[in-house]
Amino acid sequence: MSGDARGFGSGTRAALLLVHGFNGEPLDMQELEEYAAARGFATRNLQLPGHGMTARDLAQASWADWTRAVRRATADLLDTGLPVVLVGHSMGAALSLHEAATNPDVSAVAALCPPLRMHPGEVRMTAFWRFVVPYLPTFREDVFDPEARQRYDRHAYRWTSLAAAHSLFSSLPALRAELGSVRCPVLVVAARRDHVVPMRDGIETHRLLGSQDKELFVLERSYHGVTKDLERHQVFERVVGLAERVAPPRGFQRQVGA
Repeated sequence: MSGDARGFGSGTRAALLLVHGFNGEPLDMQELEEYAAARGFATRNLQLPGHGMTARDLAQASWADWTRAVRRATADLLDTGLPVVLVGHSMGAALSLHEAATNPDVSAVAALCPPLRMHPGEVRMTAFWRFVVPYLPTFREDVFDPEARQRYDRHAYRWTSLAAAHSLFSSLPALRAELGSVRCPVLVVAARRDHVVPMRDGIETHRLLGSQDKELFVLERSYHGVTKDLERHQVFERVVGLAERVAPPRGFQRQVGA
């Protein structure tokens, strides 16, 4: 588990844990991290186990490893005494929702393009072919904005582990069953033109949440990479707005080390 923490001064009002998606990396959340930090929020941009290295490393990682990493990072942030907002993209959104369902100390969740059912054919194919072909080529990143695709120098590998993908897919039914246990405020972002996670997954996630304070925000132009695409600043504003709502009033002073 890695990802340096930033911005933990005495006047910091809340901490954001940023969790990238499957086959992703902290770079995917970097611009959002900078946006939040510039508005006075502490951040930690987590690198999940098996990610940012090689496809073989990812093949050795599983849902249990990823949930454990998010749990530890959340506990570390909670130890600061700050309200903690989990901000996850794609698989990171699923992990963040799982943590909120099992940890009542989480103050809020921003779930960006959360997977819940995925495409049935894709799930069945992965379950079968992981025994035959361990890796498949990774397609280009699902971002509509051509300038954004050039601007981000993606370091993630070019092959995808089907074993790791199956671990994610096989964990989604349990996530669906526990969404009713999420009681904190939740922002769900879905993209109408998402080619990776169907928009209906975000809509169903929003419907199943147990929270009385929940918002569904649908993007009309972006593809799956909503933290990089054309409407990313709208996403950033909504995420920081959520953090503002659960943070103490401005002027709050926290004792460092408390």
